[in-house]
Amino acid sequence: MNDIQLYRGSELLIRDSRRAGRTISRYQAGAQIRVAGVDTETDVTLSKVDSLTAVTGQAMSAVVRVAQAQKQLELLAPETSGRLALLADDHAIGLAEIAVDHRRLLRRQ
Repeated sequence: MNDIQLYRGSELLIRDSRRAGRTISRYQAGAQIRVAGVDTETDVTLSKVDSLTAVTGQAMSAVVRVAQAQKQLELLAPETSGRLALLADDHAIGLAEIAVDHRRLLRRQ
């Protein structure tokens, strides 16, 4: 019982502080990775929104151009109005299908 050993708390403190530092570094690195992932997904989503908006806008412009041409042609030959309407409607349906296909492609990416 006469053996008294000195307390060397500083060694334990250094080891604990290193371990704590490594743990904190891992958490910070993990957080940076998660933030970078969120930023990238946001950029992709915004790009998809812009892309779909452009396709939809072009499709609407095309429908308007065909409708204007249809009216002009109906003035020249009123008896063809039914056939012209059929062609214009078919064109609009085709554009809608293209826009839907584009939207599906965007969802997969």
